Amino acid sequence: MAYDSDFNIQSFNIDPILLVDELSSTEFYVGRSINSNDTSKANWRIERIQKIGSTWKFEFPDGNQSYDFIWDNRFTYSYNN
Repeated sequence: MAYDSDFNIQSFNIDPILLVDELSSTEFYVGRSINSNDTSKANWRIERIQKIGSTWKFEFPDGNQSYDFIWDNRFTYSYNN
């Protein structure tokens, strides 16, 4: 099988795999993966959502919204927007 270097899974319009970890009524982690449900691989876009007072904050590891993170490590990242 030949490898096509121009292959892009996003071009297939596949719905991402979605995980939600509800820590409390004011803190959630949302993970999206477009190519695998393996939570130990660096293929996740992770978002932390926190309610502080009456404001909801939406943050990503180091402000990075790419699919480069490991879902299992979501608590070890530093989050900002």
